[in-house]
Amino acid sequence: MFSRFPVTLAVLLLSVLVLGACDDDDGGGDPSASLEMVNIPAGSFTMGDPSASHEINERPAREVLINAFSMSKFEVSQKLYSDVMGENPSSNKGDNNPVEKVKFADALRFCNALSERDGLTPVYSDIDGAVKANFDANGYRLPTEAEWEYACRAGTTTDFYTGSTLEDLQSCGWFSGNADGHTHERGKLAPNDFGLYDMHGNVFEWCWDWYSQNYYAQGVNNNPHGPAGGTQRVCRGGSWFVYQYGCRSSFRSMLEPKYDSIDIGIRLVRNAG
Repeated sequence: MFSRFPVTLAVLLLSVLVLGACDDDDGGGDPSASLEMVNIPAGSFTMGDPSASHEINERPAREVLINAFSMSKFEVSQKLYSDVMGENPSSNKGDNNPVEKVKFADALRFCNALSERDGLTPVYSDIDGAVKANFDANGYRLPTEAEWEYACRAGTTTDFYTGSTLEDLQSCGWFSGNADGHTHERGKLAPNDFGLYDMHGNVFEWCWDWYSQNYYAQGVNNNPHGPAGGTQRVCRGGSWFVYQYGCRSSFRSMLEPKYDSIDIGIRLVRNAG
């Protein structure tokens, strides 16, 4: 799988306002059966590895502009996925654990099904063919790679949103050093300044972008959506299975969309408004 202007404090404080979004009709207050969204403000950040000391595919670091959007506070739970899709593909079962073993196309189907359930316009079409994304639609979708890193960093420039040491990662992420070989319930470790949990570890999260090692050098710096094509899709965030290095904010992983994995799940976004 391994293949600066920072956000101002005032904007960060505004961003922790939580939207009470899209509770499952039968959830009865069960947090595993709902999708709680957090407002992520517009801004700019340094995307990638400015130290040029890590992976080649994290360079060159560059200033990227991101429009406002909302992101799910937690990774999608097995309960919510099962309620919407009628099945739970996960290996390590638990209603409040993140869903895993989800293929890329099934992640898109979940986005569309949840959008339709909640009266929103689906984003994706021709999922089994030359899939297209309507980024103007108000439905749920996967984050772009740039949206993901911007939301993960929440104004920080360190390896993890809590710092750069092993102890810093242990405070916010389930990884090979503390996860005991499996996923864990969502939201049990420290959130970032946007109020997002488990952005480091637990499960990798599919992003929309096709993967290209050299994409950063192309200089697409205004809400980039990734290359026009490829053979692998980007996964971000690290997982319970990987070491500290693979959980960094700028670390880029990738997988062919036809595959699933016991450590790949989903986090959703929607356009602001």
